Amino acid sequence: HAGIAFQLISTSDRFPPRMTNSLAIIARPGSDEPSFHRVSPPRPPGPDDVLCRTLELGVCGTDREILHSLKPALPPGEDFLALGHECLAEIIETGSRVQQYRAGDLVVPAVRRPLGTQPFRVDMLALGEFVERGIFHEHGFSCPTWLDRPEHLFRVKPSIASVAVLAEPVAVAEKGINEALVIQQARLDARVWTDPPPRVLVTGMGPIGFAAVLAARARGWPVTMAGRDGPDTFRAQLVQAFEATYRQLADEIPDDAFDGRYDLVLECTGSDHVMLSASRILAPRGVMVWLGSTRVPESKQHNVEQLMRDGIIRNHVHIGTVNSAPRDFVHALEHLEYWFARKPIELQKVITRRVSPQEALWHYSHREPQGIKTIVEYPRGA
Repeated sequence: HAGIAFQLISTSDRFPPRMTNSLAIIARPGSDEPSFHRVSPPRPPGPDDVLCRTLELGVCGTDREILHSLKPALPPGEDFLALGHECLAEIIETGSRVQQYRAGDLVVPAVRRPLGTQPFRVDMLALGEFVERGIFHEHGFSCPTWLDRPEHLFRVKPSIASVAVLAEPVAVAEKGINEALVIQQARLDARVWTDPPPRVLVTGMGPIGFAAVLAARARGWPVTMAGRDGPDTFRAQLVQAFEATYRQLADEIPDDAFDGRYDLVLECTGSDHVMLSASRILAPRGVMVWLGSTRVPESKQHNVEQLMRDGIIRNHVHIGTVNSAPRDFVHALEHLEYWFARKPIELQKVITRRVSPQEALWHYSHREPQGIKTIVEYPRGA
């Protein structure tokens, strides 16, 4: 499905407000600065296509890593990548053979798309077998309008429209939890992690860390988040508002930092130092899921013998997960609905900044203190 999204034309770094509805936010090779690119509307939808309008776009650490790498994965024949993979959209028009959607429906799009027929689930494909909108060899959703296929869209209830843009990052956390659960049920028992539930440790206080808290607590699992923030800070208080425990820690997690060990560690910092430290308090038969990493790993020297020894003696499992299966998007939307019904004010606080497209570029290169998720709001009715 690569290549159906946009036709892109002249580049500009500054623009008047009237041009807001014709610009995408892009990354170029050799530059760590985002810029604007003027775009033309996509072609009319074919019989199996859906024409969508971006309403909200999440700014993600992945966007910043793409820029920092200086090497965006470009679509074939292009010299730039249109960013944006966390999106809430409205359907404008559907093709003649599309039955499940109609104009006005709200949707969130999946990120990864298979190239041709593949034998595995889309999130399990190898490099070269897929594209990812806004990340890997296909333009993303920062273009105000774009074409897609209905099988890549997930319906959003209007009641959760104000938080639905969080569905993609929450789906990433959902996948980590679901994969850990599948492994545990296969190697132990189908009733594992039910009574009692697993004790969960989340490391890191970014968007994926909070997504992990939301996903685990929605299942009723006890959760502790570890971070550097003081206990009275905004983010630490928000963790506790979601009925989780917060612990302030230094760079290293000492063995006696917590009461007992953890059955599931969701590692969201991407720091090998934090990962190795947290692995020491992983319980026997425990699972650690790596949900974060840097796009350009640095060469470091670490002694991982303790990690290996603990893994052998305690039957540990360490897994890396990326992207999300359709199952995970469904769970993400269900759990956002769960939290919106219970704690709507707190859930909306996960979105710490809403900006216009004109204000967006700074946020692709900087992080705000105590910030969690920045959202770009696109003009309605464009």
